[in-house]
Amino acid sequence: MERERSGKVIAIATLIVGIIGLSLGFAAFSTSLNITSSADVPVDASVWKVGFSTVNSAMTAGTVNGQTNSANNGTLNLTQFVISQANKAQLATTNGSKVEYDFYIVNDGSLDAYLNSVTMGTISCAYQTNPTPSPRVTDDGHTTITPGTGTISDADCQKLFGATLEIGSSTYTDGQAAVTSGFGNTNKLAKPSGSPTYVAAKLTIAYKNDSLATVTDAPNGDFTVSLSDSTVVYGSTSN
Repeated sequence: MERERSGKVIAIATLIVGIIGLSLGFAAFSTSLNITSSADVPVDASVWKVGFSTVNSAMTAGTVNGQTNSANNGTLNLTQFVISQANKAQLATTNGSKVEYDFYIVNDGSLDAYLNSVTMGTISCAYQTNPTPSPRVTDDGHTTITPGTGTISDADCQKLFGATLEIGSSTYTDGQAAVTSGFGNTNKLAKPSGSPTYVAAKLTIAYKNDSLATVTDAPNGDFTVSLSDSTVVYGSTSN
């Protein structure tokens, strides 16, 4: 039974760090203008330009390849404000199985940028109706696709897998309360003097070592692990 459990291959799907809107703007523009329901106040991109990047030398959109101990590392799509899944990565319920994505947060405007808040999403699992990657090969050599039956509770899923987001020297964990204070100047991206300023970031999804034995209902088929939207907010003033 243990060999069967450890042999199950899963796919990381919906791996999203949704920096939607990013709330990047001047402090004076932080409230809605109640003329109708709300109003948008655009900010000159040459003044305020903070976001995700595949490189540290410029604000560059593109894809970031994951690093795993699997043949399929998966990729993420990066735009200035949003990171979303491009291709799934394969993980297994074996110790040390994880996928890591490295990227940057870059300031290419003309104002200082301060980290104001980090809100991490939560981990959940769901059985695949059409398992990918597939097929799997069982011990007797036959090819099978195993969607699984029932459900995987959030509690069991979160015992099995976890997510972290590293920004510089700070690490944020899935499911933790939103962090909105205590950043100080250690998380400041100074206004560029020539080249953009940046901080390195890393998103990791990992199997928690030896955690399969602690779940209430062990998974009985191939399943997908998801991280719900997570939000990082930078502002032109420190909080």
